[in-house]
Amino acid sequence: MHESRFSVGNVEIIGITDIEVDFPMPLTQVFPHVPVDAWAPYRERYPEVFPRPDTWHPHFGGFLMRSQGRTILVDTGMGSSATNPGAVEMFTGGQDGHLIEELQSVGVRPEDIDTVFFTHLHPDHVGWNLTQGDGDARATFPQARYVTHEADWNAFKRPEVQANFPFPFWQETLGPLEALGVLDLLSGEQALTGEITAIPTPGHTPGSMSLSIASGRERALIIGDVVTNPAQVTETDWVFAFDMEPDVAVQTRKQMIDRAEADEALVIACHFPSPGHGRLIRLEGRRYWQGGL
Repeated sequence: MHESRFSVGNVEIIGITDIEVDFPMPLTQVFPHVPVDAWAPYRERYPEVFPRPDTWHPHFGGFLMRSQGRTILVDTGMGSSATNPGAVEMFTGGQDGHLIEELQSVGVRPEDIDTVFFTHLHPDHVGWNLTQGDGDARATFPQARYVTHEADWNAFKRPEVQANFPFPFWQETLGPLEALGVLDLLSGEQALTGEITAIPTPGHTPGSMSLSIASGRERALIIGDVVTNPAQVTETDWVFAFDMEPDVAVQTRKQMIDRAEADEALVIACHFPSPGHGRLIRLEGRRYWQGGL
C-alpha cells in the first residue's frame, strides 16, 4: 500500500498510487528543449524523480477526498491491461495498476465514490473509468458522476486528436461514459462542495482543470499536470512534450505557482513522488517544491 493521508482543514485527502515506473521515453524526448545537463541540480534535489541522467520516474494515480459528506476521486490512473491496454503496454511495459486495490485498502469500495473528477483526459488519468462485462462497458464507479471540462471532452472525441495516440483509448476509457448517462461537463469554475472548487487551468490540454481547496484557514491546490515534475515549479518555462497548447501551459503554470505561493497553499500534483503534496520554499531567490507538509 502506497497511500498517503493528510487533511486540509476539514477536507480529508488520501493519495492513491496506481503504479510508479520509469517513463519509457527519455527526458530529452519529453522535454525536447531542455538539455540533459540542465536536469543535474534537480536530480540531486529529487533523486526519486530523476534516478538517472535521462530518466523520469513518475507516479500515476489519483486522490481520494472526503468533504461535507461527499467522496470524490480525482483521476483514475493508468488502469490495467483489461481496462486501458494500449496505455498500459506503452507506458508501463504491460504492468497493471493497483488503484482499485489501493482504494479497498483504505476501506473504500467503488460504489462509495459519488464523483470522479478528471484533471484532464490524457490516457494515464482515465484508466480505471470502465469495466468490461459481457461485451458491454460499465462504469467502474457505479454511483458516481464523471466530471470533466467540456473543452477536453470536445477535443479528445475528435478523430484527429485520437490519431495522435498509438492506441484506441477513447472507446476503451471515455466514449461510453456519455451513453451510460454518467457524464457531467463543466464550462468554467464550479464548486464541487463548499470547500472544493474546480477551476480551469488550460494549456496541458484545452480543458485541464485544477481543484482549489479552502477549509478553515488552510489552502491547497491539486494542479493535475499543470506541473508534471518538481523541476517545473522552479523552471516554469520548461515545456512538456505532451502539452497540447505549450504557450498557454507556460502561462497557466506561472499563474498557479504564483497563486500557490501567495496563498501559502499546499501544492498537490498527479505525477509528483509520494506523498504527492508539499510546500513551495524559496532558496536564493528561486522557488522549489518540498515534499511533505
